Amino acid sequence: MNVKSRRWLQSDCFKECQRAFRRGTQNPLSLPGVLLHMNSLGEVIPVDQLPQGERSVESWAHWGYRVLVVTPFNYSWNKLKEALGVSNILETTLVNTLVLQEMCNKVYKICSGLNSKSAPLSLAELYNQVGESVGSVDNLYLIVETLANKGLAAVTVHSGTTYVKFTMPGDTDKPSITQVELAEKDLLCAQQQVEDSVTQLCEETANLRLEAKRALSSGSKPEALSMLKRKKRLEKSLTTQLGALENITSCIQQLQDTRINKQVLEAFRVGVEALRTAVSGDTSPDSVAETMDDVQQVLDECQDVSSVLAAGIKSPNTEEDEDILLSELNHLLEHEEGPQQVDQQYANENTDLHLPDVPKRSPLSSFNLSSEGTPEKFA
Repeated sequence: MNVKSRRWLQSDCFKECQRAFRRGTQNPLSLPGVLLHMNSLGEVIPVDQLPQGERSVESWAHWGYRVLVVTPFNYSWNKLKEALGVSNILETTLVNTLVLQEMCNKVYKICSGLNSKSAPLSLAELYNQVGESVGSVDNLYLIVETLANKGLAAVTVHSGTTYVKFTMPGDTDKPSITQVELAEKDLLCAQQQVEDSVTQLCEETANLRLEAKRALSSGSKPEALSMLKRKKRLEKSLTTQLGALENITSCIQQLQDTRINKQVLEAFRVGVEALRTAVSGDTSPDSVAETMDDVQQVLDECQDVSSVLAAGIKSPNTEEDEDILLSELNHLLEHEEGPQQVDQQYANENTDLHLPDVPKRSPLSSFNLSSEGTPEKFA
C-alpha cells in the first residue's frame, strides 16, 4: 500500500482509493477487504481516531481506562461491524499510519536541521520548506498535529495564522511558543509589509515624476500639476512609512537584544549556581586551608625521608673502620711503588755502562786454513 504514498496519506472515500489503484478498466475487487484488514492491524484508521494536538497530562486512571477499556472495545466493535457487514469505514476519511510516521520523521529531520534557532514558523513558511515531501497542506497539518501529540512540536493559532515550533535534536523539554516570539513574528510581518509599501511608493513616485515631465513637454500644464500633486501626497505617505519602518526595525532590534541578554543572564545564573555548588561542602575556604597544611606537612616529611636516604648507612665503628682501611690502602701503595722504584734504579744504572766496540774485521782473517783443516800462517 506504499504505492503513491504521498497522495494516499488521506483518502476521502473508498472510490478515491479505488481510482488510485485502478489499472485501465480493471478495478481492484479485493480492495475493501484489504482496507478492512489493514484497519484491524492499525495500519489504516479513520482520521477522527487519529491522536492529534498536544497531549495533556494523563493520570494513571485515565491511562488504564484507555488501554484496558477503550482500545479493546473499539477493536471488538469494529470486528463485529465487519462481521455483520455494516461497517462504514470505507465511507470515512482514512489515514495510512505507516506513511504518516514516515512523513513525520522526514519533516522533523528537515525542520530541525534548517531551523537552528528553534523559532516559530507559520504553516505557509513550513510548507514552502517541506511541500515536496508531504504533497498537500492537509497532509502537513496532520503531520504537525501528530508531532505535537508526540511532544516534538508546539502548535498555536495567532491572528488567524497557525504557528509551529519544533524541538531541537537532543532536547527533552516540551516546546512552547511564547508571546514574545509571537510579537516578534508580528513585527517581522509588519516590517515586510511596510518595506513592500515603501518600494511601491518609491516606484509610483518615480513614475509620476516621469509622467509630469512628459505632460509638460506635450504642453499639458494642468495634467503635469496634477501629477506633481499626487507625487507630493505619495512623498508624504512615503515619509510616514519610512518613520514607521524605522520604529518597527528598532523594536525588533530591542526584542532581539533582550532575548540575547536573557540568554546571557541565564548562562550567568547557571554558572553562579555551578560555582556555588562547587565551593560548598568540602571545598570551603577552611577546608582548603586545612588541606593545604596537610599537603605541606606531607611534603616536608618526604623531604626528610629523601635527606636520610641520601646520607647513606653508617656502622657503629665507622671511624675505626676508616682508619684501618686507610692504613691498608697506604700499605698497598707502598708495595706497588717498590718494584717500580727498583726497575727505575736498574734502568738508571744501565745507562752508565760503556760496552767495548765491536770489531769490524773477523779475527780469523789473518790465517789460512789448510786442506786438513789446520791453520797456516802466511809468510
